[in-house]
Amino acid sequence: MHWSARDQPRLRQGLPVVPAIRMLQDALYCLQPEFAIAMIDSALHERAIRSADLPVLRARLPAHLALLVSHANGRCESGVESVARYLLQRAGLRVETQVVIPGVGRVDLLVEGRLIVELDGRAWHDDEAAFSRDRRRSAAATIARYRTERFDYRQVFFEWPTVEAAVFAALAA
Repeated sequence: MHWSARDQPRLRQGLPVVPAIRMLQDALYCLQPEFAIAMIDSALHERAIRSADLPVLRARLPAHLALLVSHANGRCESGVESVARYLLQRAGLRVETQVVIPGVGRVDLLVEGRLIVELDGRAWHDDEAAFSRDRRRSAAATIARYRTERFDYRQVFFEWPTVEAAVFAALAA
């Protein structure tokens, strides 16, 4: 937590808490851009802030950080989705989040309109039924002429160059 004279923390359940906008402002100053974007996405998705709050956040930042706020997207449902989306967009790719594809269902990311990128966490993909469901969805996507690539948290956060190379290779195929 960063202290400032402007936003003194309030106590909630005995813990000091600053307003969400202030916390996000500090995150933009301190974190790598993709992680700060993930925090803004999460705050939007969880309704800790509204889209109408983004201009307030931008106004508190220098131009180079204010520009990052324009990448916020409350449709991402996890930090790993936000990080992957932002990094793929930064690489120059068109990325849509939480797209519904007939016969396939909702996908995490749709890259360049033809590559499905699923970001699998253990909480939702660790049991046998989920594993089978994911394979059926991938088969349906292939039949619908989409290619599917699956990555996990560790790959996105610690092996990004490999993930990015795989996405570009899949798009080139």
